[in-house]
Amino acid sequence: MSESPTIARRVPRWISHVAAGLVVFGAIAAFTSLANTRVRGTPYPLDLAAAIRGAATTVDATLPAALKTWALLALVLFAFARRLRARAPSLRPSEAIAGAVVLLWSGAYGLLLTLGPTGAYQPWLLRLVTGAVVLWALLHRPAAGPRRRASPGIAIALLAFLLAFVPLLVMQLGSPVSPFMDVLPYVASTQKIVTFQFYDPFANDAAGHWAPTRQVVGCDAAFSFLALVTGQTAELAITSLILPVAALQLLAIYLLGRAVHGPVAGGMAALFLLQTFIWRRTPDVRGTALAFSLIAIGLAFMFSGRRDRGPRTALAGLAFGTSVVVNPLIGALGMQVASAATIVAFLDGVWPFWPPVLAMAGASIFALPQVTIGLSWDLPWAILPLTALAGALIIGVASRIGGGAPRSTRRRCILARSASLIAVVIAIFYRHAHRSTEFFPDTWLGYGPLVLLAMPGLAVLGTAIWRAPSRWPAAAIPALAILAGFLDHYIADPLRFQGTIEGRSLASEVTTKMLYYWWPYWCALLTGILFGALTRRTAFLPTLIMALALTIYPFHSPQHAVEFDTKQLSVAETWGHHLTHATRGYHGGRPDRRWVLDDRWREVRDFFLAEVAAGRIRYDTHVLHVSESINSLELALGTGISTDLITPQHDPGSIWTVGGRIRGVDAIPEAFAAAPPFVLLQRVPLPDPSVLDDYELVLVQAPLNLEVYRRLDSATAAESATD
Repeated sequence: MSESPTIARRVPRWISHVAAGLVVFGAIAAFTSLANTRVRGTPYPLDLAAAIRGAATTVDATLPAALKTWALLALVLFAFARRLRARAPSLRPSEAIAGAVVLLWSGAYGLLLTLGPTGAYQPWLLRLVTGAVVLWALLHRPAAGPRRRASPGIAIALLAFLLAFVPLLVMQLGSPVSPFMDVLPYVASTQKIVTFQFYDPFANDAAGHWAPTRQVVGCDAAFSFLALVTGQTAELAITSLILPVAALQLLAIYLLGRAVHGPVAGGMAALFLLQTFIWRRTPDVRGTALAFSLIAIGLAFMFSGRRDRGPRTALAGLAFGTSVVVNPLIGALGMQVASAATIVAFLDGVWPFWPPVLAMAGASIFALPQVTIGLSWDLPWAILPLTALAGALIIGVASRIGGGAPRSTRRRCILARSASLIAVVIAIFYRHAHRSTEFFPDTWLGYGPLVLLAMPGLAVLGTAIWRAPSRWPAAAIPALAILAGFLDHYIADPLRFQGTIEGRSLASEVTTKMLYYWWPYWCALLTGILFGALTRRTAFLPTLIMALALTIYPFHSPQHAVEFDTKQLSVAETWGHHLTHATRGYHGGRPDRRWVLDDRWREVRDFFLAEVAAGRIRYDTHVLHVSESINSLELALGTGISTDLITPQHDPGSIWTVGGRIRGVDAIPEAFAAAPPFVLLQRVPLPDPSVLDDYELVLVQAPLNLEVYRRLDSATAAESATD
């Protein structure tokens, strides 16, 4: 009889949870139905049946690739998460998974730097190392950590992932090649490693479209590791990550939101992230978007958790360092934010100073190989892994010192954090009122609704630190991040129009990333903080329904929304993009909309791979490709063989291709003087046909207007080929 009241209390709670779930499901169904009506007649309708039919054409290749990649990730991440919880029992499961991702990613980076230049980057050795590390991790049983009730915040983050799941999955199954226009050179770089099972940090650009500054070893490492261990091509290994990296992006912003203002804020931030341009670029599996997840994880580990602070500091340092090798611009800016947040929290007396500083110093050294690659400092290969190792050791030292809270006799205060919050509000309105920057036009870069909701989020953070000065050491992070973006944009903005073309290119890269990626990300976080606060002040369920309405339904006119639209788009509009890509394939204008290479190009690819097997093409061999189109990279994409493109479309004044290997037709005599071992001619007549006297015609693809020539003394030519 004594247990009856307990059971009576439990049953209504269970029933209320089921009822709440039904209400949420019904609201999603209603908003989706209305959104479907709204987007009907646009270029991106919600046609799931057509998307499934389209994806069925490639599912025999994409589904096995996905299952292999997911199985490998599940095994490795489970083992690493288990080991982390054995070392740091206070880590929550979500934190342990994020930490496992950091360990896997940074470990792949170290493996490529160490084994790649030696020729030992072989599938069997990578599998052996992976198996040994996984076995070692599984031998450590996790300690019993504190029992915690699951937060509704993680449920909201999971709901955000479920909202995106079906269209993302269908698009992944229908996309054997990354579905965006400018990621193909990155895929070609990874395929170069996969084909030759070798890596030269300073000569791994297969397509030659971009300068060395845009080659990122962090992406090459993770993608080539997965491709070789699972036995796949680079293109399939990369697209098999579409769903996992989307989940990682949402997990990361959830952890950051929880560190800044609690779990519900993190869950709501994940929901509003679905409206941003960075979310639409995450399925490309591009370094720009992926670096955000690492930065968010690093900030979350650095500024949360009073227990097991040493392991958290180490994971934060590795996350920051890895973010730089994934995307130097976003990674470096994230470390600026972490540095400023460390100083601000220390000034307020709520966080230690030296462990974070030392960890970020180690992260900088850990990422130094990427800096040398970007600057084309051709150093002896052994220096790079040793440098990364030195950075990791410094991060390890940082995790072992000064783990306690700052000792101070003065009262913990809120001045530095409050000043940061006030400064960003003043900066936003001042710059907007004076029309002094393109950062804040009248349309707010198409993010007017998100900006409007983000502003009260700053007030919520100010109130939180006023009421509990020591509870929220990370409360200033969103403001500091926005201020850092303002500063970098302010510095780079005038440099787009003066100085060398290389400087203008870099400055344009900075301003673009600040406008389209950086600013919306932090607005999504601040909006999540506002709605997280509303759930505590009002009823939870109505607030969640309101957030779902704002994210799913397209309130503006979607008629002119295009796939690469950088503006705020509703979840339904993003669904339309993903389903349309699954329906017809993304790469319009290419030989094949899904594979990029059609059967004719596959014949060319197979010929060159046979030449690789015969030893006539090596890692350092360059093929001359004379083509009418500047977008010709099919050979590099399919084989990883380095191509030097000559095209009449080359613009020497373009800030986007400066520093690459693309040249105009006036460079044809110089190109043939270098005696390339193979030449592809495609729709561009040679001014002097006699340059082919030393070559034999080995392949003709008439439908492509493509001829392949091999130098008569191909073995000698291959040995003499240089970058």
